[in-house]
Amino acid sequence: MNFKTPSLRRTFAAFALAGFATFAVAGRADAIVFDGTPDLALTAAMVAAGGGPAHFSSAKLFAVVTGAKQDAEAKKLTEQFGATDVADTFAILDFAIDDVVAIVTAKKIALPPPSPDPADAKALAVALYGAGVTKSGTWDVGYMLEHLITHPVHHVIMHDIDAKFGSEKNGHFHMVLAQMMDDLAVAYRTASR
Repeated sequence: MNFKTPSLRRTFAAFALAGFATFAVAGRADAIVFDGTPDLALTAAMVAAGGGPAHFSSAKLFAVVTGAKQDAEAKKLTEQFGATDVADTFAILDFAIDDVVAIVTAKKIALPPPSPDPADAKALAVALYGAGVTKSGTWDVGYMLEHLITHPVHHVIMHDIDAKFGSEKNGHFHMVLAQMMDDLAVAYRTASR
C-alpha cells in the first residue's frame, strides 16, 4: 500500500480510529476519560463564538478561532482532507452542538457567562486546545469534548453522530478537527514568540 496517497492515508486512519473508538467504548475508555468538572464557561464561550445556542454555526466558530488565518487554514484542511471531509466536519460539529444544547436544556443546566471572551480568537483557540490535552500530554478530540460536556454526554453525542452520519464520517470528523486544533496551537504558539 502507498500511504503517500491522501485518500489511502485518510481511509487507513479512519479505519484505525474507528477500531480504536470501538475498543474504547466497548473496553477500556479510561485512557482518555476526563473525570473532572466540565468547563461550562468554556462551553458557553465556544457556543457563543459560533452564534449562540439557537443559531450555532461551526463555520462561524471556525472564522472566530482562526481569525486572520481563516482562508489559509480552510485551504490547508481542504487540500489535506478534501472538501467533502471538511464540509462533513462542519456539519457534524453543528449537529453535535445542537445535541449538546438539547441535552443541557432537557437537564435544565444553566451555562455560566462565557469565558474566555468569545470574540478573542487566540484566547478561545488556546483554551479549547488546552481542554483537549490529556494527562499524558497528548491532544485528543474526545478528551476536549469531555472537558466541555462530561464523559457520559460525550458518549451520547458520539452515538448520535454515528447514528446520523456513520462511524466513518465520525472518524474523519475527529481527524479534521484534531488537525485544525493542532494547526491553531502551532500558529498561536509561533505568533507569541
